[in-house]
Amino acid sequence: MFSLVAVSAELAEQLVAIESDGEDAVHQARIRVRRLRSVLQVYRAAFDRDAEVRLRSRLKSLGDRLGAVRDLEVKADALEDLLEADDEIAVVDVVSAEVAETRAAHERELASLIQHLRGRTVRVLLADLQMFAAEPPLSAKGRSGSDRVRSRGLQKAIRKVHLPRGDSLEDRHETRKAARKVRYAAEAVADELGRPAVRLAAAAKAAQDALGDNRDDLLLAHQLREHGHIGLARRCERRAAEALDGLDEKLAAIEL
Repeated sequence: MFSLVAVSAELAEQLVAIESDGEDAVHQARIRVRRLRSVLQVYRAAFDRDAEVRLRSRLKSLGDRLGAVRDLEVKADALEDLLEADDEIAVVDVVSAEVAETRAAHERELASLIQHLRGRTVRVLLADLQMFAAEPPLSAKGRSGSDRVRSRGLQKAIRKVHLPRGDSLEDRHETRKAARKVRYAAEAVADELGRPAVRLAAAAKAAQDALGDNRDDLLLAHQLREHGHIGLARRCERRAAEALDGLDEKLAAIEL
């Protein structure tokens, strides 16, 4: 139901891959956690309320730990991407020092994450998740009207993308999160809805990526300014502005 079995299995595989230093495993595990949480929330009417809320909360805790590692990885990569071919040695040295510090923090967070993954909390979560996916605790609506739950859930999620918001960093972050939920919820029902769901997911991903790139660069710019690296901060800010090119069109395409 809603791809829960497949995504749960993929999450378990990626968590194992993290311990064996699998390429991009933290990122992929985080995506699976977000996908599961989005599906549970968008289609929550299909499930027993208490069971859905408890599982989503436990997944959030795992996602937060994965995010602490992934965000440092993204920051280090973004710093390296700031360098240009004609940069002065002083600029290269500044960026290299920031990258080294961030990579070291990443290694510490990763070690803490791996220790957590080896503990009982995660083992129990995965077992409970697999049971939930295999035999979901359905509500009355879930048992009698899955098509209606699917349609109403998606439409409500789409409306949240288009809620009037400002242009602040946090406002755009809310729009990004709403687009991400639509993407994952649409992908979860692609087999049932076909091409409309595929198009919806692609449109939501385009908006999500643009807003994500904008946010990452603005946050990095803020940190660089705090350290007195004004020139590098301005580079980030220019890149952040470029990420929003065509955003209105991307958001307008999020419709079913």
